[in-house]
Amino acid sequence: MAQFTYRLQLLLEQKEEAKKNAERELKRCEQELETQISELERRRRVEQELIEKRKQLRRDLMSKPGESGTLTAREVFDRSEYIKVVGLEIEAARAEIVAQEAVVQRCERQVQEAKARVEEARREAEVLAKHRKKQEERFLREAQAKEDLELDEIGNVLYSTRQRPT
Repeated sequence: MAQFTYRLQLLLEQKEEAKKNAERELKRCEQELETQISELERRRRVEQELIEKRKQLRRDLMSKPGESGTLTAREVFDRSEYIKVVGLEIEAARAEIVAQEAVVQRCERQVQEAKARVEEARREAEVLAKHRKKQEERFLREAQAKEDLELDEIGNVLYSTRQRPT
């Protein structure tokens, strides 16, 4: 019996390879998104720690640590300036958070685009796989019909040779 050869096999293999590449790219994008989300969370924790530090500094502004005594105007001024510096650090942390949120949004878009590419590649490979299956089934039906015809022909020849008088 003849062997089935799919004439678009190379294209099917290319589509399957494209699907695998798209899946790898999706996985990479998802990992990058997770990394960026972790970084965003870390930056939010840093901001929260700075806010808590500023609150504590404000509470401690007028108290002298560990000693019973009075604070000088210079110490109060220095502490006040330090609180302002921490306030600037909080603003810088907020700016970093906003920038990181933009990075996370970009990564989310990339993940969505990668998912769409995977789905498209999967669909294309599936279409060709179905086409291959139908072509193979058709080939097998035709081969079976040809074999049946040949068997009928052999049967007819045998019958006709037996019917002839010798």
